[in-house]
Amino acid sequence: MNYATGLSGFIGSHLSKKLDIVGIPHEKISTTTLKDFDKFFFLSSYGNMAFHTEDDKIIKANITDLVDTILSASKLKFNSFVYLSTSSVKLENQTMYSRTKKAGEEILLSFMEKYHLPIAIIRPFSVTGVGEQKEHLIPTLIRSCYTGEQVNFVQEPVHDFIDVEDVVDGILNLSNNSARGIFELGSGKQYSNAQVLDIVERVTGKKANINFVPSLRPYDNENWVSTNFKSRGWGWSVKKTLEDSVAEMVEAYK
Repeated sequence: MNYATGLSGFIGSHLSKKLDIVGIPHEKISTTTLKDFDKFFFLSSYGNMAFHTEDDKIIKANITDLVDTILSASKLKFNSFVYLSTSSVKLENQTMYSRTKKAGEEILLSFMEKYHLPIAIIRPFSVTGVGEQKEHLIPTLIRSCYTGEQVNFVQEPVHDFIDVEDVVDGILNLSNNSARGIFELGSGKQYSNAQVLDIVERVTGKKANINFVPSLRPYDNENWVSTNFKSRGWGWSVKKTLEDSVAEMVEAYK
């Protein structure tokens, strides 16, 4: 028996294709009675999109639902509990979203240390690939290239992009090995928004309609890259380059 929350999300939808999982809708997390299980994937979250502004929903999804789940799971037998956190917990400028995800990490570390539970806390970096949320940078640039949609654009911020399929492979690898602790899933290479724009325009063979602005998000910065490679010690590695991901996304869009 495998459980998961957040299967309707970007990463969850890809994970569900590779594993037999019982999905728990977010509205039923606190009322679901768990049985002994093999793996649990806590993928649900709220607050990582610009339009996610309700503090109560952020706290419920990232803390309250997680506490309800781990309290129930800690009384059962299982081989792996995976919590999908965020790389933004490492940034200097924090948000309600990143702070609540960090709080979730600390709660799980307490359970892991007190009860010696196989809990893996995973911090994915900028997850991209086919099916990525349309509001994100790369899907927006691709759309602009084909439709002429104007894009407000800041050149300098950087991201460590990793394809969703590589993320799913990393999640499964750590889970299969009952890994414990905090792990990052990233390429270790960062790209500026300007470099991403160049890749998208090169792959599409078209120009995006860019409106340069000085700033868009207060937490964007020029140093956002994975530096924790513990996940590679379990045999996982990045397979797809950013160019690979963009080419697949362009083909899916077309």
